[in-house]
Amino acid sequence: MYVAIVDDSLLDIEYLYENICRYCNEHKAHMQIDRFEDEHDFLNSLKTKAYDLVILDIYMNRINGDKLAQLIREKYPKSQIIFTTASKEYAVKAFKVRALDYLVKPYKYEELESALDHFEEVYDKFIHYIELKEGRQYTRILIGDIMYVDYHNHYIQVHTTSNVVRSYMPFDKFSPMLKPYRQFLWCYRNCMVNMDYIDFLEDKDFVLTDGKRIPISRAMHNEVTQTYANYMFEYVSKGS
Repeated sequence: MYVAIVDDSLLDIEYLYENICRYCNEHKAHMQIDRFEDEHDFLNSLKTKAYDLVILDIYMNRINGDKLAQLIREKYPKSQIIFTTASKEYAVKAFKVRALDYLVKPYKYEELESALDHFEEVYDKFIHYIELKEGRQYTRILIGDIMYVDYHNHYIQVHTTSNVVRSYMPFDKFSPMLKPYRQFLWCYRNCMVNMDYIDFLEDKDFVLTDGKRIPISRAMHNEVTQTYANYMFEYVSKGS
């Protein structure tokens, strides 16, 4: 998740940066944040980088935020924009460039939190993570990187696209961490698979994109396969 803060006030940039970090910690979200005090530096960055979210001061020294927003829209139509400003008089301009939200300075954390919640609702690639204790340290695992999770010898084994994270804990203590994410499906006791990584269903197994076969519980077979079929139908019908 790439986020840009564009504001000609360094104090406002730091305030916003600290509160976005607070939001990420409280909501288990992951954002990579770039900060720009100069409009031209931001425009140069757009030549090589697409931002998922731009939080933009509408009144800048050289190029007003509404003009910057138009340039963002032309190059990256899917980027979301949240305006910040000291005056309400620019609300109409924000509406014209289809800004996601509009924060009037000085705004409280709760107002920013509401705007970012709104962003999460409309942006289907919002990046979340879970945190597990691995040995003596805690490891963050991006939800989108988890292919499946199983259990062996009292250890949770989180199989990601790049490695396996092992954490000593009961499965029933771990599973609630994935409950908010509907792409995870119970295949059998102590095993959950990310349906986004299922390549196809073959008889009694799911075959993942890396070739790994995940068996399906005989007792749960009809329920599991129907849930997967429903998920895929929604996925295709939305044009994902």
